Amino acid sequence: MTRAMSCFLLPIAVGGAMVLSTVAMAQAPGAKSTSATTIGEGEAIMVSPKTGTVHKSNTKVSAAKHEAAMAKGARELKGAVIYRQGGKLYMTEEPNHETFRDLFDNF
Repeated sequence: MTRAMSCFLLPIAVGGAMVLSTVAMAQAPGAKSTSATTIGEGEAIMVSPKTGTVHKSNTKVSAAKHEAAMAKGARELKGAVIYRQGGKLYMTEEPNHETFRDLFDNF
């Protein structure tokens, strides 16, 4: 193997090892949940009631859009779990995440 070839293949091998170790960590026994996404400032997500697909908006929520949403009933959440049962979406919210652990043993 030439030096140029080893310089090219070494980063690929190291990257592959890092990916495999990350996958192993994400699927470690005893892991109760995995991060699906994050919601940054001005970002929004939606859960489709028909498919259960989680969509993340490509546009930011402006102050005006926030005020309009508040006028239509949007409110602050302290924490929430959304789940699907019998083809319907349900949400439970609770400021104390221990309650989530009491209801759902996968958090």
